[in-house]
Amino acid sequence: MQIGTIILGIIVASIGRSAEGTETEPVIPEPSFYRALSLTAVQLGIDVYVFEAEGYQSQSGLLQAYRLEQNRWVRQIVPLPDIIYDRCFYTRPEQRISCRSMLNAIALRKPYVMLNGILPTKLDVYEALKDNSMLAKYLPETIRYYSAEQLEQLEERYNAGVILKPAAGMQGKGIVHVKRSPLDQSTQVNGRTLQNRPFSKTFTDNNAMKQWLIRFINRTTYLIQPYLELCGEDDKPFDVRALLQKNGKGRWSLSGVAVRCGQIGSVTSNLHGGGDARPASGLLSDKFGTHKAERLLEEIHTISKQTAERLESRFGRFAELGFDYGIEPDGRLWLIEANSKPGRNSFRIISDQEAERQSIVRPLLYARFLSRRLHPSFVANVSANGRFSNSSMNSQKRPFNVQEVHR
Repeated sequence: MQIGTIILGIIVASIGRSAEGTETEPVIPEPSFYRALSLTAVQLGIDVYVFEAEGYQSQSGLLQAYRLEQNRWVRQIVPLPDIIYDRCFYTRPEQRISCRSMLNAIALRKPYVMLNGILPTKLDVYEALKDNSMLAKYLPETIRYYSAEQLEQLEERYNAGVILKPAAGMQGKGIVHVKRSPLDQSTQVNGRTLQNRPFSKTFTDNNAMKQWLIRFINRTTYLIQPYLELCGEDDKPFDVRALLQKNGKGRWSLSGVAVRCGQIGSVTSNLHGGGDARPASGLLSDKFGTHKAERLLEEIHTISKQTAERLESRFGRFAELGFDYGIEPDGRLWLIEANSKPGRNSFRIISDQEAERQSIVRPLLYARFLSRRLHPSFVANVSANGRFSNSSMNSQKRPFNVQEVHR
């Protein structure tokens, strides 16, 4: 591999097609992000393209991908990547299988480096973090859901109810808040469907609630956490997103912080569920005062770095991690989620140009850092530093997607 030109392939779960005029236009996911990556990469001597599993022909070894040329995505034959940036958000199991098979096939022809690692399930991450005495106090208790009978036992411990969330969920889909009324023993259930639509139900019969819950969860693996009061006087849930990325020297740096605010009465605050983003310093100052807000942001910065280091020690190298924090009315800070495929839309929404710039340039600078560190060649079968062969690809765990704060 030549250090002067690095080939960075962005792999996505799928690329759609749409008819525009007389031509078929590709529907690239996260188009503004990949466009910005492509434009910035030119200045750094990095060749960027976007590809999917269907673009690789295993027999010929040819890869078709989309490059940004004259502000348009153009499909063409491209060289096999030196570094792969995984931005796959799978919607079907077959997409994951197809992607793994394709990456295995590419590795046979050319060893490559994964830019970012993948976190395992939420429960695995919780178990890894709770063993650290410094981080444990920031983690809400998390257990695996097995049956509706569990909820009855937990209702006595958590007066505000419990949150049920998919173990591998994202964008707030399928999250549920369950609370039993001590007055009439009815059960209030609020949440979002798997299609991300809000809903609210009241059950006066416990058996009816259990049967509904069995149908709703079906075969999906769910987790249980205590419901935390993470909203202000306006009854709008909010969380704080911190984006931590490796810089051009391979060191963790905070690229930006933003607050995501949900709609009144919602159980989530993420943008896909109708939420909005606001500057963190201003909103936290309004809620807690300037001095307390500054302390909270410092604490978030410190905990994010400690968490990133802990996760790397357990699960291998990462290029970037997103952390979602909830804050109770008394200022108690909770680490709600970690995400190895973080988004950046919050920075654009709040017009934080520096955070947005850093969020785009740092993955590219880190790619250059990896290319220098691993020059002159990549060696397969070394999973600890992110290099992949056939066997290492088969051992990849499921993505740990972004999960939203509950109400």
